Amino acid sequence: MDKHLSTLLSASEPEPLEPVTELDQMRRSPTSVCFVITVDRDDRDALARTVQSVLRQTDPAWEIMLCGSVSLQNCIGDWLDIDWRIRRLLPDAGTDEIQNLLRAPAFSTCRFVGLLAQGDVVDDDLVKHMGRCLANDPELDLVYTDEAAMMEDGAVISPFYKPDWSPEHQHAVHLVGRFLAIRKPLLLNLDIPGTGSREADEYALGLAVTRAARRIGHIEDVLYVRSCEHEPRPGGFFSSEGLEPARASLERHLACEHPGVTVVAHPDPGSLQVKWPIPEGLEVTLLILTAMQERTVPGRGRVVLATNFVRSILEKSTFKGYRIIVVDDGHVPDDLRELLSAHGHTTCTFPREGEFSFARKSNFATSLVRSGVALLLNDDLEVISGDWIEALVSHAARPEVGVVGGKLLFPDGRIQHAGISTGLNGSAGHVFLNSPSASLEYGGYASVDRNWGAVTGAVMAYRKDFFDRMGGFDERFRVDYNDIDFCLRCVDAGFRVVFTPHALLYHFHNSSFQRKHDQGHERQEFLARWEHVVKRDPYCGLHLRTICAELPNDRALEHASSY
Repeated sequence: MDKHLSTLLSASEPEPLEPVTELDQMRRSPTSVCFVITVDRDDRDALARTVQSVLRQTDPAWEIMLCGSVSLQNCIGDWLDIDWRIRRLLPDAGTDEIQNLLRAPAFSTCRFVGLLAQGDVVDDDLVKHMGRCLANDPELDLVYTDEAAMMEDGAVISPFYKPDWSPEHQHAVHLVGRFLAIRKPLLLNLDIPGTGSREADEYALGLAVTRAARRIGHIEDVLYVRSCEHEPRPGGFFSSEGLEPARASLERHLACEHPGVTVVAHPDPGSLQVKWPIPEGLEVTLLILTAMQERTVPGRGRVVLATNFVRSILEKSTFKGYRIIVVDDGHVPDDLRELLSAHGHTTCTFPREGEFSFARKSNFATSLVRSGVALLLNDDLEVISGDWIEALVSHAARPEVGVVGGKLLFPDGRIQHAGISTGLNGSAGHVFLNSPSASLEYGGYASVDRNWGAVTGAVMAYRKDFFDRMGGFDERFRVDYNDIDFCLRCVDAGFRVVFTPHALLYHFHNSSFQRKHDQGHERQEFLARWEHVVKRDPYCGLHLRTICAELPNDRALEHASSY
């Protein structure tokens, strides 16, 4: 059990606190927190559990704002003489959590406010952790924590370990969740129209404040526990009742800046998918790197991998107007050349010299693209989802996004690629490698659009001008780490790397270039250059590193890399 979960189970009377004798101490504290508690039912035990978790805070810079209708004032009044920091917002504040939160800044003496539901509890050190977080980055406007669920018998289960701020992940689910501490000015004059769903209202709040925030921080510990009747799935998924109101909220939120955007709801697992508009006339070029290897593929017999992939593109892809360039090493079978020519596509020979270099071949291939979006592709792939090109290109065309990757499966349905995390395997590795794709993985992290530090070069989309601006792949990484290094340089430059499971393909992995382990000198160069993200990947923290690691399988590679 997480070290902070155990403290949340304590039911003992609060310890005597260091006195806070002056209101100025609250106002001067850079991390004071106002907990806005909406009392929505006459359940005194639940309210006592919640209030006492705040009374136990080891940092005294807090206050409680109790809100509720006239009929619940006796329940609220029991607490008003316990501590001067426990206050009543308005006698008739009502039971709408979001509206109560929006009223709170006008009355609160604290710097930050956040929702704490009746029956839920916070860790004793939450305010102290906030202080440490703000000391490291005083310009944070939002700070969110990991969370868990507490059942009726008091058991704390289903910890939801979150990544650092991940915009695409927040679009897919309610990532920030609770506890979410919001700097007061962000709530002034903020209008959150009601949706009829409590969870969708909270999601709409999260969308509004994350858009307004200068900087967003994440505390990587379970510091909030929700009281639940049924065991939830970690991941911030929406219930069947909240899914459609949440979808409508996200679409409204995005449409004001991005006309033409649409949002699709996926009832299983209860997530959202943003379909960004693709600019009219955008050039899309598919670059298939190949040495024309043959392989026996289950259900297809002995095939030339490039030919098999091209056929699947032509037969299954729904996107119109793309161009294929097969980048070969000097030999193209007649049937493939004829197939490409018949559909207006072409080949180009890579002038290979010396040892094989994926980085050099990728740079050469991209130089063939005039403009628009390039899709860098291995030849040992096969299309599964017909709209895979749309899923990649719609993200890659966005100016704030640098690189986009898809979801790749082994022929038997196990996950081969769903994003890359630095730190796995001592350098970098594929998350959820060998996990079955038929069942939902932890947090749905391989089943929703989200951000990672890197994606594989086997399927990688980017804008041609952006690739040139970044200098392409570093050719010092001849075989390994070139794709990961390129992605990390993009993130360093302020762009995001997006993984989308909606670009789904089979990957007959390691058909193109056989190796047992990475190049030692390339690994050393990678570790020297990216030591800080190897120590801690912001999109896959220390808790997640163990959860997302590959499952044992004698067919799995010792590490994950590009070609």
